[in-house]
Amino acid sequence: MKRIFCAFALAAALVSTLTPGGSAGDSADVRGQEGSTVSLDLRFTKKNQNPLQRAISFLDMGPNAYATGFVVGDGLVVTAYHVVSGNLNASKKIVLGFSANDELEVKASVNGCRATVLKFDEDADLALLRVCRSQKRQVPAFQTTPSEDEKLLMIARPHGDKMVRRGVFSGPYTFRGQEYWSAKIEGRDGCSGSPVYNDRAELVGVFSGYDWSKKLAVISPGARVQKFLEEYNAGPQP
Repeated sequence: MKRIFCAFALAAALVSTLTPGGSAGDSADVRGQEGSTVSLDLRFTKKNQNPLQRAISFLDMGPNAYATGFVVGDGLVVTAYHVVSGNLNASKKIVLGFSANDELEVKASVNGCRATVLKFDEDADLALLRVCRSQKRQVPAFQTTPSEDEKLLMIARPHGDKMVRRGVFSGPYTFRGQEYWSAKIEGRDGCSGSPVYNDRAELVGVFSGYDWSKKLAVISPGARVQKFLEEYNAGPQP
């Protein structure tokens, strides 16, 4: 079963794959969530660099990939874990100029400010980042049990360009022994970490990837996002 993650998006590719998303027909509550979505700039580099590579890495080469996240508190952003894990498949490593066998690491930033990973859940494909220059926003309400064919809305912002995709809930989706949601929503590179809402502006989950064989978006469920944030809030704060 073929499934790809959508963290990766080169600027050149974005021009041909993104179309502006409008808000016509969406509720005021859903439109109000658009401002919480942020663009994540990613800079992938090789681990265990030689001296020349380390010297070059100190130069500001800018991001070489993009993803999406959304604000859940003062300076707090949720995204997909694989976005900040440094893991790319062989074909995407080669596109970025690396060898298929290279181990990579990644630095993420929002509006030019370096992001710090505070917490992650690899099984749920979730990560919580500390960023600066983000507006203070409340955690959205959660929809933990979507109904079949419920209308959904994904708001992505790869490379700073807002992309709205509408679709419907499809049902459970199992990947690596973990349960996700699936939805009939078009996915593209750079949309990983995007929030997915219902028409009441409740968070259904976080966009994790796309199964091209079934043409289904894969979503980390809202219940897992809620638990993830509750665990962070209950623990010692950095």
